[in-house]
Amino acid sequence: MSQGRLWGGRFRQPTDPRMDAFGRSLPWDGRLAPFDLKVCRAHVTMLTESGITEGSQLIAALEQMGQELAAGTLTVQGEHEDVHSWVEAELSRRVGPDSSNLRIGRSRNDLVVTDFRLWTMQSCQLLKRRTRATQRALLGQAERHPEAYLPGYTHLQRAQPVLLSHHLLAHFWALERDAKRWDAVRDEADCCPLGAGALAGSSWPMNTARTAELLGFSRSFENSLDAVADRDFAVEFLSAASLEMIHLSRLSEELVLWSGSEFGFLELHDSWSTGSSLMPQKRNPDAAELTRGRVGRVVGDLVNLLTQLKALPLAYNRDLQEDKPAAFDACDTLEACLDVLAGMVSACSFRLERMAEAAADPALLATDLADALVRAGHSFAVAHELAGKAQVGELSAEQEQQVAPLLAEVTVERALESRAHPGAAGPQAVARQLERARACLEEQ
Repeated sequence: MSQGRLWGGRFRQPTDPRMDAFGRSLPWDGRLAPFDLKVCRAHVTMLTESGITEGSQLIAALEQMGQELAAGTLTVQGEHEDVHSWVEAELSRRVGPDSSNLRIGRSRNDLVVTDFRLWTMQSCQLLKRRTRATQRALLGQAERHPEAYLPGYTHLQRAQPVLLSHHLLAHFWALERDAKRWDAVRDEADCCPLGAGALAGSSWPMNTARTAELLGFSRSFENSLDAVADRDFAVEFLSAASLEMIHLSRLSEELVLWSGSEFGFLELHDSWSTGSSLMPQKRNPDAAELTRGRVGRVVGDLVNLLTQLKALPLAYNRDLQEDKPAAFDACDTLEACLDVLAGMVSACSFRLERMAEAAADPALLATDLADALVRAGHSFAVAHELAGKAQVGELSAEQEQQVAPLLAEVTVERALESRAHPGAAGPQAVARQLERARACLEEQ
């Protein structure tokens, strides 16, 4: 084996240093080391159980390396081509030439995608936990303000009154869909490609079901070509991350708007805001703005991978080395954004009087006035016109007589109470919604 590589026997000339540096994936793929050790251990175990080789010494050394890596006494370092080369070099240092036997019936092609699938499954669980933490922050604020209300908006214009808890729960349910998507992505990644080899399987009798079992996969691959070329799970991972970042961006936008003096609906906590180097009075919502700004990175990661996969012939191509940086970046970015938004939402203070003052705008009750006119016997078309004219003071004397008695009945409180059906913005409906939200967070 050439220095730092798993290949080189048929080459007569050394690799150009520029080519060597260009193709190297260390150090960034070093984060796959725990998974690589686990996959190597499972593979050697299967080879030993199948009578293909005797690997007890290799298994013991791989277990020891995993323990040292977890404890921090072993680190991925050196001029190796990739994490797989590092594993074998470290193993060779410990057990000698027999370390190369872990390559029997296996290629880096099926090894790396097995590592990547394990990383993806673990990352889905991580991001679901982070999503749940942000949901808890939203739910906590909703529970603290069960009676507070504010204007709901369409086209960024005041539309109808809604409970603050209802508005916060709208973001909760968007994140609930994200949480379910992480389960779906994990299921997509849950297929073991080990045993597919470079592209055609192996002449050795691979027990692919056994390696899948040892690694915690629920199933093994059906087609070796597809197994090493498939990155659908990574696309779905990045798609789920992109959509959740868009949900976080929408939440962030409202935190930015509501904390500004023009809205004044909330006050950010000092610990989750920043100041200006010039203007002493400033309290800036940087966490929300940075989250909003980082959406482009994650969406770009998705486009990056989709572009890599376009028109790739079967089976493995080196283009696929570039799949992992996109996934790593998206995971790290989303995790950080979820973490800071959970803290920011939990710590902010809502200005309930300012919200109620904004919701006292009579225009917000125009729809309820129209509904009252319908109940009084008017067609909806006539009621809609009368309610609209009432807002701009253009009712005739006769029309004024029809509308005036109903105005006293149309209040914010009554408007909210009337919205009692499932999913609506009134107190009864929101109370049921809160119960369902709590139940979601209690699920394991």
